[in-house]
Amino acid sequence: MFSYAGSAGSAGSFDGTIASDDSMPDAPQAKPERPTSARGSDRTAAAADQPDNTWLSIDAACKLLGVDQSTLRRWSDSGKIPVFRTPGGHRRYNEDDLRALVRGEPRRRRVSRQVLTTMSMSAYEHDYIRQAQTRPWYRAYDQRTLDELRPLGRRMVDLTIRYISGRGERGDIIAESREIGHEYGCCSARVGLSTSEALEAFLFFRNPVVQAVTNYIEDENVPTRRAARITSELTHFLDAVLIETIRAHQEQTGGD
Repeated sequence: MFSYAGSAGSAGSFDGTIASDDSMPDAPQAKPERPTSARGSDRTAAAADQPDNTWLSIDAACKLLGVDQSTLRRWSDSGKIPVFRTPGGHRRYNEDDLRALVRGEPRRRRVSRQVLTTMSMSAYEHDYIRQAQTRPWYRAYDQRTLDELRPLGRRMVDLTIRYISGRGERGDIIAESREIGHEYGCCSARVGLSTSEALEAFLFFRNPVVQAVTNYIEDENVPTRRAARITSELTHFLDAVLIETIRAHQEQTGGD
């Protein structure tokens, strides 16, 4: 499912609007390094060479500013400086934002679709995947099937963010996502998962996407009406994929 998307983590601010890919760069998982794109596009690779793409952990940010963590957390929570929180709850700061604060020029920027996509996929690394590996339904997949599902997972995350950002033809996005859901269902049937196990797997791996969007909404105090719209669209989209997943699984297994 979304599980096989594994990518770098990220961080950022969100005003309820998802901007174009050019408005903000990709972000890495935790360290002040140049980020890498989950999709590996030339366009993103070029952006990664720009100094605006350096992201810092809270420890590194505190060292740059010369303050302790409690002070930086307070500034972040009050909106004085933009912060991204990964689905795992770790704070990430853009180095240029910090230096702008030192110069007395704090700024807030719109988040790009690519950053939100990368943030969503960050949760599929390390601990989350280790949790999945303890589940019987995960162990049913052989390595070849996992390798086949991995690019589908990445694409699914990207389609999800595209859908809620209102970019692209939504009918086409839904159609493609249902095709991926159909493949999820067929794969889960081929490896012998029951319908309930296929459902559990889908729900387990969609959670980081939902959590990433929820973190943005909560952290940046997105207006209620806008937050409700985003949440509604996200739910509608993921439910459509889930329905197709279960339908395909039952077609393969002859279930009701």
